[in-house]
Amino acid sequence: MRVPAAPRATAVATATATATVVAVALLLGGCSQTPAERLEEWYGSGGEDQIKKLNEDAGRVNEVSMRTIDVQGLACQDLLAQTAEAEKLDPIPDEAAQRYWKEALGGFRRGAAECADGAAKKDESQVSRGIRGVQTEGLPKLVGTVSMIKAGLAAAK
Repeated sequence: MRVPAAPRATAVATATATATVVAVALLLGGCSQTPAERLEEWYGSGGEDQIKKLNEDAGRVNEVSMRTIDVQGLACQDLLAQTAEAEKLDPIPDEAAQRYWKEALGGFRRGAAECADGAAKKDESQVSRGIRGVQTEGLPKLVGTVSMIKAGLAAAK
């Protein structure tokens, strides 16, 4: 027996509508996370790793601040590259922590770029200014970011 075209079209439309309703329900269900759960998800899906890498690279810039300009330049280039990677992450789902994070990344980017540029030019004073920027703009804001994240994660428990 052949089914007329109109009932087939209705069946297809009904199936499509049902699939759409299910997809929307799944999406909305995913949005019901608490702020602490969203923060925990961000932290576990790359945030923690980026924070550790930034801290290591910024710490290395700090450690080599009294070494030769070539060593300083390499450390600053590494921090600059790591900062670019961290900037690709989704925003932190905590407004205050995100603001500090953005300021930390900006401090690292500016300081590391100035340092790397100064090293390329063999300009010790420019390298020193860049390293100071990493130390005074980037690192303190990263510490603040971590404190806020830890407080948010503690709220999740």
